[in-house]
This record gives sequence, structure tokens and C-alpha cells, in this order.
Amino acid sequence: MRKKLLLLIVGLFALGSFTLMQAQTYVGSDACAECHPENFTHWKASGHPYKFNVVVNNQPPVYPDFVTNYEDGWIDSLGDGTHTWADVAGVIGGFGWKARFVGQDGIIIGTASSQYPDAGQGHNQINFFGGEFHGWVNYDADHENKAYNYSCFKCHTTGGDTLGTWLAAVPGLGTFAEQGIGCESCHGPGSDHAAAPTKDNIDRVYEFVHQDNSLGGLVRYGELQTPSNDSDDPNFLCGTCHNRGYTNQIDVSGGFVKHHEQWDEFVSGPHYDAGFTCLTCHDQHKRVIWDGDGIKLNCGACHPEEVQTKNHNDDASCLDCHMPYSDKSGTTRGQSGYKGDIRSHIFKITPNTESMFTEDGKWVRDDETREASLSPAFSCLGCHNDDPDDDIPEMTLEEAAAAAKDMHEPNAIHETKEIVLGVYPNPTHGATKISFNLVSSGDVSLNIFNTAGQLVYSLKYGNRSAGSQMINWDGQSNTGAEITPGYYFVKLTAGDKTAVKKLVLMD
Repeated sequence: MRKKLLLLIVGLFALGSFTLMQAQTYVGSDACAECHPENFTHWKASGHPYKFNVVVNNQPPVYPDFVTNYEDGWIDSLGDGTHTWADVAGVIGGFGWKARFVGQDGIIIGTASSQYPDAGQGHNQINFFGGEFHGWVNYDADHENKAYNYSCFKCHTTGGDTLGTWLAAVPGLGTFAEQGIGCESCHGPGSDHAAAPTKDNIDRVYEFVHQDNSLGGLVRYGELQTPSNDSDDPNFLCGTCHNRGYTNQIDVSGGFVKHHEQWDEFVSGPHYDAGFTCLTCHDQHKRVIWDGDGIKLNCGACHPEEVQTKNHNDDASCLDCHMPYSDKSGTTRGQSGYKGDIRSHIFKITPNTESMFTEDGKWVRDDETREASLSPAFSCLGCHNDDPDDDIPEMTLEEAAAAAKDMHEPNAIHETKEIVLGVYPNPTHGATKISFNLVSSGDVSLNIFNTAGQLVYSLKYGNRSAGSQMINWDGQSNTGAEITPGYYFVKLTAGDKTAVKKLVLMD
């Protein structure tokens, strides 16, 4: 034990981050509850405590009541269906996205070197994001020695160490002080503070590096940042686990950004340069999913003009476009092929049809030709080409890119080259002339939507020849009801071409 402590001290001196607090020991999150009951309660209802769950006395983990994870069917469906909880030493996750299962041999059940008869057969990860059953998948089924050791649990537990073992029957896995991400993951070991609480013997932000981090810190565009005693940097703390490889290169697999990439995305975008930290928007103790209120700053606080001028129906929020589900933890959703289960933290959109990924599909593009940014494929088509029954107009990528270019411009007009659309007068008190010019003939239809995306008027205009055309609309719905004043979107479709223009209806 003395040798272990000496090695830790020497290592921290080498990183320039040693403080007397490092000699403290971990006491567990329950020790924090008496003095910090509110923060403890919020933390307990977040996902952090459930990142890893040790199975005790062959009993499954217990999650908050609001979590829908289909736990009752886990053990009957895992692998070949013959497992019992006696086979399971721990559950990875299970709170918000997915769950995997560690066998009593320290190996992920269903992978190649598991001790159980269904080794290599998979069916070992259940996906349930959003409270919907997304099925079982084969996680690393052919992977040899998929052990749950320090390289994995360093981001799922508190006080992880490469020495010792957390599973008595299996040596060499490494140990941890507390299952899940506890208070001391973010504030450091707290034995002195628990014994005599002061602000001087606990960290507000516990900057540390993993023991297998050969870089000694986090690298952003070639610049190495190491732990510091001179500042509290929540970006460094959160980034220690919310990244891959400790650099800001954003990893991609299967057409989606991988999970654990929030730091990589965030520091590659404009908010980091503006001085934002993770805590600018997030309450670190509260959850976001399951209708949590962990977001403490909305977009309108900094971007009021963009919120005021949004050439989109009001069903779409800032997050839907600037934080789309371009990332994937467990599953894709819908029919678009552009909707995963984790929101992006890139924010910036480049409104063209180019892929946001490198040609080999391994990284998000981030160079002199295209800075890290989202494609309309994810920002638009996740909704506009997802479900034919959701009453959301479908779009091609070309149409989405064109529409996104001036989304926040007061006088934006979105149209294709093949259709020139005009609306006059605009604003109007009712009767409106809708003109358009067709390069080629085609079946024409007119649809008018309110800002909630609801269809208020529809007309099938039949096949029209190339040239100038005019439709007179009397400002009424198809049933003859007067349309209430407000903002509307006039959508004209001819063949496979579409043009959309904003219309203001006044009293």
C-alpha cells in the first residue's frame, strides 16, 4: 500500500498537479448526503451513479422509478436465455441508453472468451433509449478477452486503480472505490473533508488524468493541457471521460459520431472559444434525460435574434437543428438513417450537401476545407425524412441544404432553381396571389402550414406546363374557415421540386 501511494505521489509531481488532498482516501457518496442533501438527491436521480452496478446477493440493480429500461426481461433474454443473476457480477449502464453484463469471470457475457456456453453468440446488449424497446444487439461477440478492467471502468466508477481487482475470483482487473460516478469522481477523495469540512480540504473541480493516459492530459489542436492547481476547469474534468483518445479528433463509426465524444465536439466548436464550460449550460448534479431539468441556460439567452427570426415552424427547437441526434450510443431511430440517440455538441451547421465525415468515415471533418460542423443530413433529415405518417414534410438533402442557408434571415426565401415562387401581398390581410415559374412541366400541389407544422390549406393544381403560373388563395382553409393572423409557410411542389416561402397574415 505504501508503495502504491509513493508511485501515485511521484506520478502526480511529474504532472505538476500534486496537492496534499491526494493523500486522502475515498469515503463514498453517502458521506456527502448529510451536509449536501439537495445536491445528493439530484445526483442520485441522475445517470452518474448507475454507470456501473455491482450485483450483490444475485439481485439485479435497482434504478429510479422513472427509468424505463425493460429490466424485468433482461436475464431471460440475455445471450441464449439460460443465464441467471448468479452469472452476472455487474451491469454496465441500464439508466438511459443501454445495458451490458459482466460475467463472474470478469468478461462481458456473450463475447468470445466468456466462460458461459453462449460465448461468442452475442445478444448481450439491450437498447432502450427514450423508454422505447430498441432490441438486443451483438456487442463485440467475436472479441477475445473482453474483460471489464480499468481500461473500461475508469469512466464508469469512482476512484479507479489499475492495481488489485474488483472481482475477487479474477485477478488483475483493477479496483475502484465506489460503483458508478460518485461525488468524489468530481471533487476528489474526501476523507479529510468528511472528518472536518472546510472549503480548503476538498476540490471544487477535481482535475486528474487516467493512469493509462500516456499524454498526461487533453490535447486540443495539438496543444496539451494538463491538470492545474491554479484553476478549476470543468471542461478538463468532464473531458477526461467524455472523449476518446484524449484529443479533440471526433471519432465516427457506421455513419454516426461515437458516444463519449461530447468533449471532442464541444472544444472543436465556437462555444469553447467564447469561454463556455460544460457548466455554462449544464447543472452538474442533475440529469437531462427522463424529463430532467439539468439544462440551466437556453439558447435564447445568447441568441435572441436567431430565436426571434426562425424560418421554421415552432415545433422545432434550437436543439433539434443545432444539437441533432448525430451521435449513437446504442441505437438508431426512425426511418431517415440520420437519427441516433445522443445529441451533438458541435452546434455549428454548414448548409451544403457535403458529408460532415472524412472520406474513410472515421472522423468528423475538421480542416482548412471544412471546420467541424453539422450537415443538414442530420440537422434536417432526421425529422424531414423520418416517418411518412408524422405530417412533417419530407425533404431531399439538396432541399434541406438550400432551406438551411438563411434559416435566421428575416427576408429569407427558400426555393429551388426550377421553381421561382412569389407571394403577394406579403404581409397580407387575406386574399393572396401565389405566383411561380416552372422550367419544366409537372403535377403541381400547394400546401400552406402554420408555425406548428399543421396543414391549413391544400390544393392539387394538376399537371401544369412550363412557364409562369398563378394561384389565387382567398385566405381561408379548405372548409371555408378564416385563417387566424400569424406566420405561415407556403409550400409549392411541382414534380420532384419544391419551393417554400414565408407568409405573414395580418388582422
